[in-house]
Amino acid sequence: MTNYSESSKNLLFSMNDLQALRSIIRGYLALMQRTVPASFERSMRIYCLEELYRRFSGIPSDALEVTIPLTVAEVKALDEAIKGFAGFVRQRVPANRERNEVIGSLEGLRQHLARMLA
Repeated sequence: MTNYSESSKNLLFSMNDLQALRSIIRGYLALMQRTVPASFERSMRIYCLEELYRRFSGIPSDALEVTIPLTVAEVKALDEAIKGFAGFVRQRVPANRERNEVIGSLEGLRQHLARMLA
């Protein structure tokens, strides 16, 4: 279980952000399980991301925005998932306007997380 005392921050997300993060987490987990060798570190990252996915999925879909406490470790895991997912898209999807928009949105989401932690 995660400790949300002094090492966490309350971060504000729109429902669109949460939907995107759930999709990113699912995609990145599948990618990790195929490409990252089994290790304790990998298991811990997978556990962290699965817990975030569960927490994000439990939020009612009728909320416009939601404040979620996240630890620095959880934000780092989300950042890693976004970077990894964006890298996968760059490698596997042919360059076109839609792909570039998706990658731009992913980078914007990473910057949003970084600003919230600052």
